[in-house]
Amino acid sequence: MEQQLLNILANDNSSRQYRYLLIDGLTTVSEIDFIALDNIQALLGEQAIATVIRPDISHDLNSCPKLITIAKPNQELDKRLLHFSVVQAQNERLSTKSYVCGWMVSQYPPEIITEQMVNIGKQLSKYCAMGFVPFYEPFRMQLLQEGNAICPEFIADMLNMFLNYCYPTIQNTLRNIKQLNYKPKNIDLFMVEEAKFYQQEAKQLFFLYLAQYEIYQEIKKDTNQISLLELAEYYRDAWQYGLQAVNDRFIFALMSYRYGNHLLSNIELKSAVEAAVLEPGSLSDRFKAIDKGVFLSLVKKEIE
Repeated sequence: MEQQLLNILANDNSSRQYRYLLIDGLTTVSEIDFIALDNIQALLGEQAIATVIRPDISHDLNSCPKLITIAKPNQELDKRLLHFSVVQAQNERLSTKSYVCGWMVSQYPPEIITEQMVNIGKQLSKYCAMGFVPFYEPFRMQLLQEGNAICPEFIADMLNMFLNYCYPTIQNTLRNIKQLNYKPKNIDLFMVEEAKFYQQEAKQLFFLYLAQYEIYQEIKKDTNQISLLELAEYYRDAWQYGLQAVNDRFIFALMSYRYGNHLLSNIELKSAVEAAVLEPGSLSDRFKAIDKGVFLSLVKKEIE
């Protein structure tokens, strides 16, 4: 990840632009950490730190995201800062809150970037019918990109003030959203209902991913092979089917992930799901009461 990021931030074109690091004020790192905010300020100066004033927490500016100018146009990157930011991102990928949110390249100065990031969060709040959307959180960004893959221009246009917008995925890889070289027509830009739902349920989907991660660890399967989008789709299926309890949706999604769309092909399992719709929170016990042979009779996913 580090070399890939360095190639993006330090190439000839990027070197003529502003390079940024975005950190989230809602979480912290140790005060002795190289990328603690006070240490960054001591390294780069107070003028290198700008605040993205989230309207929902504007009363507490310390909790708002910080946009760090890690290099101005024609200025060399501090590779130590880049290194430790990557280390932090890799270490916290399974944490509920990410300190390191991403790295960006832009021709625009920080005062424009911070304002536009607030505007994006407000715009998404209208699309998703929710409060300010902290789209810059890596997990949310991944849900947004994968959940709206049918219209990749939407997120690229949304971030068009950046030549490159890089963020760490939950699979410990780096994603780079590149600037479009054209302006799409508004009619061609859209956000599907699934992607809106995933933003509304982002916290639950994160814990669902962690649950599947633990399952893969137990069976010694490569956790990087977990499909976040597939899990999210099954979770939405549970919601559409009428399961209201989060635990029921989790059980439905995890079992569907293992057995695929065959889960409801069995009348006994289908009846258990239907009963849990009427009695929220009961799906786990109902599945436990069903003979294991019923599950084994389903067409299973490869787990070896």
